[in-house]
Amino acid sequence: NPEVSDDPDLLLVGEQILIPSVNGIVYHVKLGDTLSDIASFYQIDVQSILAFVSNDIASPDTVIEGMVLVLPGGVPPPPPIPAAVAAVEATNPEPEPAPEPAPEPAPEPAPEPPPPASTGYIWPFSGSISSYFGEYRGGNSYHMGLDIDAFGRYGAPVVAAASGTVVLVASVDWGLGTYIAIRHPDGSETVYAHLSAVYVAQGQSVAQGEQIGAIGCTGYCTGPHLHFELWIGGSRVDPLAYLP
Repeated sequence: NPEVSDDPDLLLVGEQILIPSVNGIVYHVKLGDTLSDIASFYQIDVQSILAFVSNDIASPDTVIEGMVLVLPGGVPPPPPIPAAVAAVEATNPEPEPAPEPAPEPAPEPAPEPPPPASTGYIWPFSGSISSYFGEYRGGNSYHMGLDIDAFGRYGAPVVAAASGTVVLVASVDWGLGTYIAIRHPDGSETVYAHLSAVYVAQGQSVAQGEQIGAIGCTGYCTGPHLHFELWIGGSRVDPLAYLP
């Protein structure tokens, strides 16, 4: 119903409202969309879209811009992780006297950047990797984290990969399930998902190696494991490049 999306309280006489007959999502096809991309983004299979009679799709190749599709069982993606807001306002600071000029020290050579394996992060959980960062998932979908298999160790401890402040504790029925986000002093963030239990609260400071949760299988999950993400500069990066 694009006509009412800008103002859901404004309905005019004669307007038609599309209400799907099943639980799911009404989607307006955009230029460049493919059926596999749409199905992957909303976590359903292509056949469920094709099988819905009202969609009137003969084959996956007949999807064109402007079509209105019902996605049975489709779920929206998890909400983005909000950044912690820290603002300090200065109120009429008193001017400080100019310091006495000091002799300039001899310039020192710039230090070499540390190699990835010594960047300060530790493994949040010990186990084999079941899914690597960047693995192709179909359509335009790629795995944007590191899955560490628990091999049946449901409830095993999950620890903070580095010290920092908990900026988000959330739980959803899809995607990441129950998860924690921690912001570190260098501005990076780590995410720990599919947890069965959480032992920290938003705003709490945690130390590296401190237990923050327990292995589980919440959200979109096929077996107990930890989904671990590393964000640097507002983008996900491969955690393996920064773990010892």
